Parts: sequence; structure tokens; C-alpha cells
Amino acid sequence: MEKMKLQSGHVLTALEGEELAKQNKDWEGYPEGLVRLSPGRWLFPTKYKLYADKFYNFKFRSTDTVIVTYPKCGTTWAQEIVWTMKYNPDLNHPDALDFLLARSPFL
Repeated sequence: MEKMKLQSGHVLTALEGEELAKQNKDWEGYPEGLVRLSPGRWLFPTKYKLYADKFYNFKFRSTDTVIVTYPKCGTTWAQEIVWTMKYNPDLNHPDALDFLLARSPFL
């Protein structure tokens, strides 16, 4: 079983065998597999291991606005509303039609 220690002290373990088969049955869309972050037992797509340390070391600026939502509960909608309130209250900002992820990055 592949394990990887992260700078945060957590350990990533690749899911294999029966556990991976069960997750793939319930969570389609992760053809590259899943990893478990411990402690905590969180599941992430395998590509998370490429970015985990970068996320851990990310430095927020004092001017950043952080939006935190539960999965599948309107994250995109919340991003649009917050961006509009902050940058486009008169609904005439020239960047308003740009791709959302260019205006409101998603970690």
C-alpha cells in the first residue's frame, strides 16, 4: 500500500482492493483512484498528493475573501454572489463575464 508523509504531518495512503472497489461503486468519477488522509480518514482524489503541501503552505493575503461551503450545496452560486457583492455591485464590471474560476479560484 502506497504511503506518503506530508509536511502537515498527515499521511496519505492510496486506496486499494476491496476498499477502493467500494468507493468506486458509490463515487464515480475518480478513474485515477482515491487516497485517504490520516489522521482524520478524509478521502481525496489521487491528484491531491500533487498539491497537498502547496495547500498546507499557502499564504492568504489580508485582502483575500475565503468562501467555505459544504460539497454540493451551492458553492458556485456563493462564489458568484460574493464576487458580485465585492467587485460588481452596480452590475457593470467588465470582468463579470469571465470564467468564474479566473475571478474566484477554487482550492
